[in-house]
Amino acid sequence: MSSFTRDQEIDARELSGDTPHPALSLTQIGKVRLAVVVRLLPLVCAIAVLWLATRHYFGVVQDARFYTLEVLRSLHPAAFADDLYFKFGSQGSFSLFTLLYQPVVSHFGVGAAGMGFTIAGQLCWIFALFWLVHNWVGERYRWLALATAIVMPNAYAFFGYGEDFASPRLFAEALTMLALALLQSRPVWTLVLLGFSAALHPLMALPGMVVIFVYFALARPLLWLAVPAGVALAASLAWAGVAPFADLLKTIDPAWFSIIELRAAQCLLTTWSRASYAQILGVFVWAGLALLLTSGRERRFLAAIVAAGAAGLVCALLGGDVARNVFVVELQPWRSLWLLQLVSRIYTPMVLGLLLARIFLVAGRKSDPFALTALFTMGLILASSTTRLIRLPYAAEFSLYSIVLVISALGLILVQLILTGEKYRRVRQASLCFAMALIPIAALDWDQRTPWTKFLESPEPPPRDLTALLPANASFYWEGGPEMAWLKLKRSDYFACEQGTGVVFHRETAMTYKNRLDSFWPLRLSDLGRNDDCRNLDLTQKTNRSRAGLENVCRREAGLDYLVLVAPIPGVRSLTWKSPAQFEDMNLVEGKISRQVTDRFYRYSCADFR
Repeated sequence: MSSFTRDQEIDARELSGDTPHPALSLTQIGKVRLAVVVRLLPLVCAIAVLWLATRHYFGVVQDARFYTLEVLRSLHPAAFADDLYFKFGSQGSFSLFTLLYQPVVSHFGVGAAGMGFTIAGQLCWIFALFWLVHNWVGERYRWLALATAIVMPNAYAFFGYGEDFASPRLFAEALTMLALALLQSRPVWTLVLLGFSAALHPLMALPGMVVIFVYFALARPLLWLAVPAGVALAASLAWAGVAPFADLLKTIDPAWFSIIELRAAQCLLTTWSRASYAQILGVFVWAGLALLLTSGRERRFLAAIVAAGAAGLVCALLGGDVARNVFVVELQPWRSLWLLQLVSRIYTPMVLGLLLARIFLVAGRKSDPFALTALFTMGLILASSTTRLIRLPYAAEFSLYSIVLVISALGLILVQLILTGEKYRRVRQASLCFAMALIPIAALDWDQRTPWTKFLESPEPPPRDLTALLPANASFYWEGGPEMAWLKLKRSDYFACEQGTGVVFHRETAMTYKNRLDSFWPLRLSDLGRNDDCRNLDLTQKTNRSRAGLENVCRREAGLDYLVLVAPIPGVRSLTWKSPAQFEDMNLVEGKISRQVTDRFYRYSCADFR
């Protein structure tokens, strides 16, 4: 144990009264408390800076839109009745998140509720991560483990743990981590927390349930008999027609499957890229090394984690890609990777430390390899951060400003963990001031919402000239995404790539989505071209952004009244609306940055083409 951790433990025990000690004067108690603050506060601040630098806030984006949409629909059911996202059913009924989120959105509005829930979810997530690391990672490596989990790539397949927007996944992950942290000391609370996690997002809680079962079954082999019993129960519920188990008896037909391959590629392992498989291999390598180098309860815990991750992939491959079973594809067992990815990250510093200790032992060196371990860990973090910056040099998610903050925070951690002698006392004290100054600097860059996003999320009603342009009962398509229809106008959007998120769960959604995509695809609208999910099966369709293209859309889509486009079509009459905020769309398309900025939108009426 380093002098830092030994002194920290002594101070903590003296303050808590766990260790007998002579009576201390108020002055001595004050000095002890000051020493603890000087040691811990810079580390806490460094972790906060790492989080702020790598989890910027972009508003109600990505999947946060869907959960917000579920709330808006519950508040305005008639306004969203015809939206394709809900037309044939959604997954909102499988989560209590809507019930918790609804009063907040209703009272504070979309923007404030989204930011508030994001902050609350991230605080819960960091708190749970701290306890997971505290209870399962060796004491010397805990702060390094926290830094690694936060900064190193968090992606698994097409998602990432510890997200930067409001969703039930944030809270479900936090509850699952906290449940695993209490696995040894509070098994009853573990089950309770997993129950709450499943109530918010059952797919994210499922890996935790598997881990807990395997963990106890490895010590009590009789528990394995519960596996066939569980399979029999699921089969019985399927034969009884109980949702969603009834889908165990259904198979995805070729037409439906072809749509899932494009729109929900993450659900089928055979569609994953080589880069995804390389990433998965790396995760298993780190987790495997941790499994080999640890012992006792840590090894059993890691074995359960690896087993859950591997089982999820095998189940997804055999049940989804091979058998094309509806229930397995809906269940998305590959999501077990989020937990495997996270645990492999928090054990990375410990793996490096144990490997270096063995190398030192073989070499006959008696020095402590902890300092070298910390440096290697920081090197890995900086290498991944630099790679991320080079790969996406103009991305707001991680900029040059972000990497400067990361380097500063990592430097703080190194100072506190390595420079532990009395001669470095003033250096550590100075680092406390630097750490506290970094927090507001990092916080200033956290909110990355554009003026357009803030306009859409603001509680003010939509401009009158806009509502006059789109009558209340009219259906319309808005180029650039569904946010204008969903968040600002609080109405159905006729078509958006995002509406296809339900193609896995409802065949009718998949087929309707495909038909509408075929109608809009020739126009090569901006949101179709930039959205990887919006690829079309019919590659023979040619670009037709013209009057003929508009006529084609309006003829094919009898229920469509208006199209609002970000650029005019020559020779076609339109009405123009000037937005109070500029619409800015920047995307990486085939390795090139595509940027579009405008404050004018052009409305076309299908009545002119029928």
